[in-house]
Amino acid sequence: MKFSIIVPVFNTAEHLPRCIAALEGLDYPRDEYEILFVDNGSTDGSRDILLAAPRIRVLSEPKQGSYAARNTAVREARGAVLAFTDSDCAPHSGWLRAIDAAFADAEAHVVMGPRQPPSRVGVQRHVADYECAKDRMVFASSSPQVYYGFTNNMAVRRSTMDRYGPFVERSRGADTIFVRRVVDGEGCRAVVYRDDMCVAHFELVGLMAYYRKVFIYGRSRQRYRHIMRARPLTGSERLEAARLCIRENRYPWYTSLGLFGALAGGAVAWSLGSLFGRLSKPA
Repeated sequence: MKFSIIVPVFNTAEHLPRCIAALEGLDYPRDEYEILFVDNGSTDGSRDILLAAPRIRVLSEPKQGSYAARNTAVREARGAVLAFTDSDCAPHSGWLRAIDAAFADAEAHVVMGPRQPPSRVGVQRHVADYECAKDRMVFASSSPQVYYGFTNNMAVRRSTMDRYGPFVERSRGADTIFVRRVVDGEGCRAVVYRDDMCVAHFELVGLMAYYRKVFIYGRSRQRYRHIMRARPLTGSERLEAARLCIRENRYPWYTSLGLFGALAGGAVAWSLGSLFGRLSKPA
C-alpha cells in the first residue's frame, strides 16, 4: 500500500458525502491507496454515512480531539506515506499525484499545499491567494521558527512519523509542533510546499470564517508557547507576502485595496486571539 489517507470526523455529516466522493475519485490507482476515517464520537449521523460507504475503513476513537483520532489511524495505517485531510475538505483529483511527485525528492519528509474556499469568487478568493503566497514564502525560508503545519492538507512519510510522531494530543497546534520537530531534526528543506497539492475547504465561506480561523491560530500559538518557541511573521514579512500575491495574480488597484482591508481585519483577529491566548493557561 503506497498511501494511507487519514480523515478525523466529528459531526460533519453536511460535508462528508463530498469528502468521500473526492477521495474515491482521486486520479490515482485505487488499489494503491486506502482511506481511513476515524469517527471521534459524532452524534449527527456522520458515522452512518461512513458505514454506508463501501470502500473505506471506519475506525473509532472515543477520546475527544482530532489529533487523538489521527494517531489512532496512524497506528492502523498500512501506507508508506500518510496523507492527512479533514472531513470538511475535498482534495482535487491530482492530490495524490502531487504528493507522489514531491516525495520523489529524498530530502522531502513533509509536504503541504493550498487550502482553497469552495467558491473562487469575491474577497475570500483574494485572501486565499494571499495565504498561498504566505505559505510559499514561509516554506522557502531558512528560519525554522516561522514554520507551521496544517493537517487538513499534509502528507508525511511513514518513517518520518515513526521518528518524530505521534501528534501531541491537544486541542490545537499539534500539526505545527510536529512540523517543527521535523524541521529541527532534518532542516528546513525537509518541508515542501506544492501549489498543485490542493484541497477545497468547505468551511472557508466568507470573511468572518477567515477571521475566526485567524483568531484561533493566534490563540493557539500562545497556548503552546511552553512547548516550543515560534515566531509569527513580522508586519513587513506579511506585507511582502501581500505584494507577492498581488504581483502573481495581477490584481488591479481596487482589488489590491480590498485585499489590504481584509488583511487588516485579519491582523486585528490575530492580535485578539494572541491576547486571549496569553491570558489563558498554557495547554
